Amino acid sequence: MNVLLVSPYRGAIFELVGINMQPLGLSYIGAALKDAGHDVEIQMLEDRSALPDFTGADVVGISANTVQFKSALKVARHAKSLGKTVIMGGAHPTSSPEEALQSGFIDYVARAEGEVTVVELVEGLEAGRNFDPAKIDGISWVDKESGNVVHNPDRPYIKDLDGLQFPIRESRSIYGSNGKSHTAKPAVPLITTRGCPYGCNFCDVHVLAGKRFRARSVENVVKEIEELVVNHGVERIEIVDDIINFDNERLIELFNKLMERGLAVIRWVMGRGDHLVKDPRTAEVMAKAGVEQMFLGIESPNERILKAYKKGGKASYDTSLKAVELLKQNGIETWGAFILGEPTETMDDIKRTIEFAKLINPGTAQFSILTPYPGTDLWKEVEPKLSTRNWDLYDAMHSVFRPDHLNQKELERAVLKAYTGFYTQPKRLFREVFKRDHHGRADIKSIFRIVRGVKVLLPNLAEHG
Repeated sequence: MNVLLVSPYRGAIFELVGINMQPLGLSYIGAALKDAGHDVEIQMLEDRSALPDFTGADVVGISANTVQFKSALKVARHAKSLGKTVIMGGAHPTSSPEEALQSGFIDYVARAEGEVTVVELVEGLEAGRNFDPAKIDGISWVDKESGNVVHNPDRPYIKDLDGLQFPIRESRSIYGSNGKSHTAKPAVPLITTRGCPYGCNFCDVHVLAGKRFRARSVENVVKEIEELVVNHGVERIEIVDDIINFDNERLIELFNKLMERGLAVIRWVMGRGDHLVKDPRTAEVMAKAGVEQMFLGIESPNERILKAYKKGGKASYDTSLKAVELLKQNGIETWGAFILGEPTETMDDIKRTIEFAKLINPGTAQFSILTPYPGTDLWKEVEPKLSTRNWDLYDAMHSVFRPDHLNQKELERAVLKAYTGFYTQPKRLFREVFKRDHHGRADIKSIFRIVRGVKVLLPNLAEHG
């Protein structure tokens, strides 16, 4: 069959700041479908008004997180009007399949990991009249006779990640369908593990990938990286595992193997500060292998807030301080993620978080408003306090529930001030204007893009300070 896979518009902040990243989940599903003999095309939609070219598609598959969901429904509505069979997957429909199916535009929801489920589903659709959707584990669908939503049994998570085909890497799926990018060759994402054993209450990773940590073999990862470099000319790779340093011995083995093979192309990784501090060797080996920046979910310096988030491990003020300093000592910048708006936070708590960000001075600071996504523990906790279910506003830049001590506009104003205050510090502007080495840091053009993007997103607050 001819299958069109669509990554819907991801929200204004991605467009305004210029973040352009291959939809890796769809690319894995596309590879599985191609291996099963189907024709596959992937299209990314990088602006709000865009629609894919449905020409020739028998089946349209759409992946959506919460902020993409309304855009995904728009794509599904147009696909359905053209007589296409529509499948939707991703975090939001996995956690809320009834909402997706009751729209009337979606035939099937593929829940959680989709590689095996979607292949079985498409092969069933190809079989025609003899197809019985009740036999496909991991899908939800509407029974035409009763009109009821049916949830088939969950499909077990994939144990052998080495058995998966490498994701599709054609240029259109890497760089986006409209070719927009602020760099000539955007970094290519790669994933080496799935699942996160930690229980952060705001995170929806476990909705798709579960809590059991599963890892590809080092040789399998190295083989994919070699293929990217040799066959696609890739120069920059970002490992987007949730915790690349969950198993520090595996991390060390991986980066040593990459250096042995002359494949020092990993520039960005994600991990936890406490695992980093536990084994400083990991910072050393990553630096030798060319890593320029590491994403750390710092969230807050306040241990009461960290406990409320259920960060687990040894997350703390001191751990974050040591982790950022350890990276700096090895020439690696930090991408520090901070969250504002835990339900019990006061404005003093938020100011402390912003000042902590300035104190540790990561190469990049990301300030987000705490956002409850369906399927998370946080959602269950604050659902009675929701002020909107307009999914377009679930971009972590808008306040969507009522905190205990803050006005929602005050919270949005705080995130605006956090960005402007951090990025317009004279010492930071001076450094980026007069130093040419911006590896792992936002250069002056990026700083202005970030600040302008936040102001465009929150225009009324920007006007009134």
